[in-house]
Amino acid sequence: MQFKYPEILYALTLLLIPIFIHLFQLRRFEKVSFTNVAFLKKVELQTRKSSKLKKFLILLSRLGLFAALIIAFAQPYFSNNKDNLQPNTVLYLDNSFSMQVKNGNKELFKDAVQKITSNYKNISKLTIITNDDIYKDLTNKDLKNQLLSLEYSPFSKEINTILLRAEKGFNKSRDYKNHFILVSDFQSNIINNKLVLNKDVQYTFVQLLPQNKQNISIDSLYIAKQDGLNIDLNVKLTSYNSVNENLSVSLFKDKILVGKSSCSIEKNKSNIITFKIPFNDSFNGKVVIDDNLIEYDNELFFSLNKLEKINVLAIGNKNEFLTKIYSKSEFNLISNNLNQIDYNEINNQNLIILNELELIPLSLQKVLVEFVKNDGSLVLIPSLKSNIANYNKFLLSLRIGSVSNIIEQDHQVNTINFSHSILNNVFEKKIKNFQYPNVKSVFNTSFKREKAILKFDNQNSFISEINTQSGKVYWFASAINQKNSNFKASPLIVPVFYNFGKQSFKLTNLYYTIGNKNEIEVKTKIVNDEVLSIEKINDKEKIKFIPLQQISQQKVILKLEENPNKAGFYHVLKRDNILKDISFNTDRVEGDVDYFDIEKLKNNNVSISNSINQSFSDINKEYSIQSFWKYFILMALLFLIIELLLIKFLKQ
Repeated sequence: MQFKYPEILYALTLLLIPIFIHLFQLRRFEKVSFTNVAFLKKVELQTRKSSKLKKFLILLSRLGLFAALIIAFAQPYFSNNKDNLQPNTVLYLDNSFSMQVKNGNKELFKDAVQKITSNYKNISKLTIITNDDIYKDLTNKDLKNQLLSLEYSPFSKEINTILLRAEKGFNKSRDYKNHFILVSDFQSNIINNKLVLNKDVQYTFVQLLPQNKQNISIDSLYIAKQDGLNIDLNVKLTSYNSVNENLSVSLFKDKILVGKSSCSIEKNKSNIITFKIPFNDSFNGKVVIDDNLIEYDNELFFSLNKLEKINVLAIGNKNEFLTKIYSKSEFNLISNNLNQIDYNEINNQNLIILNELELIPLSLQKVLVEFVKNDGSLVLIPSLKSNIANYNKFLLSLRIGSVSNIIEQDHQVNTINFSHSILNNVFEKKIKNFQYPNVKSVFNTSFKREKAILKFDNQNSFISEINTQSGKVYWFASAINQKNSNFKASPLIVPVFYNFGKQSFKLTNLYYTIGNKNEIEVKTKIVNDEVLSIEKINDKEKIKFIPLQQISQQKVILKLEENPNKAGFYHVLKRDNILKDISFNTDRVEGDVDYFDIEKLKNNNVSISNSINQSFSDINKEYSIQSFWKYFILMALLFLIIELLLIKFLKQ
C-alpha cells in the first residue's frame, strides 16, 4: 500500500492522547466499612468490572475512528508504480506515404489516428511527433483536431533520426518516467544503423502491417537518346511482389493525354517503356500508371523547357564554314582568332571549337580543362603544323591520351557509325553508295574511352568522341582545310557539326526529389534587391516561396531542401516573369514493400507490439491507482456508530 500524502500519517501519534486520558480516569475506589457489607461488596465488584469494560470498548472505537480518519486523509492506494513517478509519453506517428497501404478497408495511417484519439483520454501527458512537426502537451480536443488534419508527408525518416527528435519531448525531471511509442510499418529502409537508445526511456515499437504486400512503382524517368528532332524518354517501372500482365502507362502534357502504352511486368522485376517527345519544345509532362496498391508512386512529373540558344565559340583563322552551320536562330556563334579571346566568356559557352591551331597557349589550356570538367564539349581539329609536344601536354591535362606523329598518306573516310548519337538519325537507312571524303595526312593517336563516329578505310578513327569524367572531347585525326581534305565539301560536315552543337547543350534535370539537397541553375541577371521565387502551378492551392540563392553575373543557383513538400510543376519567377519550369517528385524509396522484423530490436527497455490499444493499455496499467480512502471514511463512520451504541446500550 502507498500513500499520496504519507506525511499525514505522523498524526497517528496523537492517538496516544486518548489513551493517557483513559488511564488517568481509572482512579482507585475508597473503602468504607459497614456492619453488614457482604451484599454491597458483591455489587461493588460487578460495577467496577462493568465500568472498566465499557470505557475500554469506547476507547477502542475512538482510536479506530481517529486512525481511520487520519489514514483516509493520507489517501492510501495500490499501484505498480513503486517509485511514484509521473508518466510522460511521446508518440511518433509515421505519416509517410508507405502508410497509405490498406489493412482491410482502412489505410494504416488513418486507422492509427483513430486508435490514438480513442485511447488518449487515459494518458495524462502526451507529445505527438510526425515526419513534419512536433505537437507538445496536447489536450484531448487539440489532439483530435491536429491528428484529423494531418496529411501524408513526402519525408521518410531513419529510425535514429526519429529517436533523436523524440528527445525534444522527454521530461528531464526525476519526477517523471518517459515512455516512447513508435508507430510505423517499419519498412526496411527505416533502419540503417544500430539503434541509439536512452537507457532512462521505456520504448515500445508498434508495427502496423498491410494484408497485401504488393506494389508497382514508377521508379525513375530519364532521357535515353536525343537528336535534333526527338527525345527518347525512358520510364522505368519496378514490381515489388506484384505481377501485372497488362499494366497501362499514360503520358500527359499538362492535362492532355499525348501517349499511351502497356506492358507486362514480372514479380520483383523492372521494365522500361519508351516515349518520344519533340526535342525543341517546352514540355510539362506526367507519367501515370494504373496501380491501386500504393498510390503516391503511380505518377511522376517532369519538365523540359524550350531550348535556349546554344553558345558556340570557334577559335581559329578560317571559321567561315561554321557560320553556315550554326544559324542565328538556334546558335550564338562567336568566331575569334587566338589573340582575340575573352577568357571570361569561355565558361558561358556550350561548345568550343579549336580550329587548326598550331599551338595552344598554356593559359588557354588551363581554362579549357576547367571548361571540360564543368560538362563542356570541346572539338579539337589539329593543324598540319601543330606542335605535337604542346598538344600532348594539353591532352595529358585532359587525361584522354596522346598524339604520336603525323603520316602523309591518302585515306578515304568510308565507314559511318550509324548507331552513334551524332549520326543515328541523320540517315533514313544505312547507305553504301556515298561520296566519301578524302584526307592526305593523318595523325596517329592513342586515346582512352574512344568511340569512333567516322572511320578511315583502314578502320582507324577519323572523328572520335572521348568521354571525360564530365564533359566530352571530339577529335579530328586530320586537318580539314581544303589543301588536306575535301571534308568541308562533304554532306557529312553539316550533321556532324550541327549535332556537336545540339548535344553540347545539357538539359537541366527532368525532375528533382523532394527532401534532397537540390541546386537549380537559372541563367539570368539579378540587379539591386531582386530575388527569384518559386510558385506551384496549380489552380486549387497557392504555394509560393523564396529559396536560398547564390548570385553570380550571368546566373543564379537556387538551393532547396525542405521546400517544396508537394509533388508537381513549379514556375521559377523573376518578379512575375516565368524564367523556367521545374518539377518535383517524392522519393520512390517507399514503394518497396519490404518490412523489417522488429522482433530483432527487442531488449530490456524496448518492447514490441502490433497494437496501439495494447501499448496505451500497458502504460495505463503501470500507472493505474486503486484508491482506498473512501473505505477508511466508511470505517470511521462505523467506529462512530459503535461508540454511540456502546454509550447508549452498554450499562454499567
